[in-house]
Amino acid sequence: MKLLLFLLSFLFGFSVLAQEIKIGDVTNKIQLGDFAGNRSLAFGVKNVLEEVVQDKGFDLNPNSPLQIDIELLFFDVQKNNVQLAVYTKNTDVYTLIARAILYKDGKKKKSVTAKGTAKSISTATLIIDEGGKFSQANVSTAIKKLCEQLTEKLKIK
Repeated sequence: MKLLLFLLSFLFGFSVLAQEIKIGDVTNKIQLGDFAGNRSLAFGVKNVLEEVVQDKGFDLNPNSPLQIDIELLFFDVQKNNVQLAVYTKNTDVYTLIARAILYKDGKKKKSVTAKGTAKSISTATLIIDEGGKFSQANVSTAIKKLCEQLTEKLKIK
């Protein structure tokens, strides 16, 4: 009997602690560059944000009173090249800035802005470096860091 009560209280505790949240619109407000108005970037950010929110213990529910909307504000790749005789070093820094708005029951509760960055370094000696190409892996890393920072700043737990 004690074992049955323990198991029931254990299962009930899990169901009470599960919180629900809705991921709303991800709007691309980037004005310049390759990703200005790009819907694929917005879709990717939404997918990564869903993963990050679920990793924090939330359940996704389209009827939840808590909703997060994202506005993508800035995306850029800064390239630095250093060449000394036969040695070449290329550094690319991918930067993504976004704003997250938390709504509760349709009312704006909090708004935060965060920046996600990823760095790519390539070196070459006596070989022509074919760097400078766009790296999808670095963009994904920057998006993941951005989503983690946004959820931390919104203090959803």
